[in-house]
Amino acid sequence: MFGIRVLIFLLGIALVVWILFRLARSPSIEKPGKKQVDDMVRCARCGTFVPRSEAIHEGDRDYCSTQHRDEDR
Repeated sequence: MFGIRVLIFLLGIALVVWILFRLARSPSIEKPGKKQVDDMVRCARCGTFVPRSEAIHEGDRDYCSTQHRDEDR
């Protein structure tokens, strides 16, 4: 019975060492080809932040949708 306990204990230690080894070898979170986040602008009507590339631009104001642009006219 003592031999089984030792075997299970050693297998547990081996599993922890293997997991730590895999985590150490994993690629970094930042990848070189990752797209940068676009600047955020606030909707002039509701205050919601949207990426500048997705915003509806009207003069010097930005909107999250055409509906809000039309309501603010």
